[in-house]
Amino acid sequence: MTANFTPLITALEDAPIVNNELCRIFHGRGHSVEALSHINLDFYPPSLFLVSYDEVDEQTLNQLTNTLWQWAQQHQPELITSLVYQQRAGVQSQNTVIFGQLPNQHVVSENGIKFLVDLQSRQNTGIFPDMRSGREFVAANSKHAKVLNLFSYTCGFSLAAMQGGADHVMNMDMSKGVLKVGKQNHQLNGFERGVSFLPHDILKSFGKLKKAAPFDLIIVDPPSFQKGSFILTKDYQKVLRRLPELLSDTTQLLLCANSPELSEEDFKALINEHTQGALEFVERLAPTARFIEVDSNKSLKALIYKSSQSAD
Repeated sequence: MTANFTPLITALEDAPIVNNELCRIFHGRGHSVEALSHINLDFYPPSLFLVSYDEVDEQTLNQLTNTLWQWAQQHQPELITSLVYQQRAGVQSQNTVIFGQLPNQHVVSENGIKFLVDLQSRQNTGIFPDMRSGREFVAANSKHAKVLNLFSYTCGFSLAAMQGGADHVMNMDMSKGVLKVGKQNHQLNGFERGVSFLPHDILKSFGKLKKAAPFDLIIVDPPSFQKGSFILTKDYQKVLRRLPELLSDTTQLLLCANSPELSEEDFKALINEHTQGALEFVERLAPTARFIEVDSNKSLKALIYKSSQSAD
């Protein structure tokens, strides 16, 4: 075995693969192993999903994928039946099934919730493994709640809220395609009542949201960059300015930013400046397990706030 790949094998040996749930195996992007800082490895049962953010030459890629596959065949042949490689260097990502084959309908689970995923045709798979701790927070704080899920993508937070006993969840995202997958996710889990899906540009739809307000829990998890629609460093403040219109005295908020350029302190300053004192910081959620980061300022920031009017 090539020595360079030893940390990946160690991570495989330590990963909770026997749980047969979605999980990160190796978080190279956290820079704990500098030589492998371009590599991430996830388990989307029954597939290993290997991602490189740099170009990898054919010989190295063959060595790496063969090493991973040999380990899988020796140690977990019943649980791991395929390996997919995603090349994310450059403008276009490219996904290739290297070993085995994927299910026709690929469903993974997390904490008893099922998610449709796609490891072949898109850059994003349909769920972000690093947000597990955020979904767990939402599930634990949604009992009888009216929840607003902005930039909802495939509605992972909505599924968590419904599992946690929410009365209603409003999902808003300008992409009809991801909301369609979100609806399928809800059907897959039997969460078909008390959920709405609004295919609107959030920056132009606050009138609609204000009519539905107040909300007990608000989730804001925008993309870092979405060409033509949202740039985190330019557009987040536009959302923050309108949030006070949607609050009750007891509203909780989960405000997220996944941009290495925006430190935690800068993110807090942005929130304070543009919500006019309406929000009070509570805590930053601990990172999801196995997302080890050398510099926490460059990692996902999931911050909990509450209405500043709320009683302690």
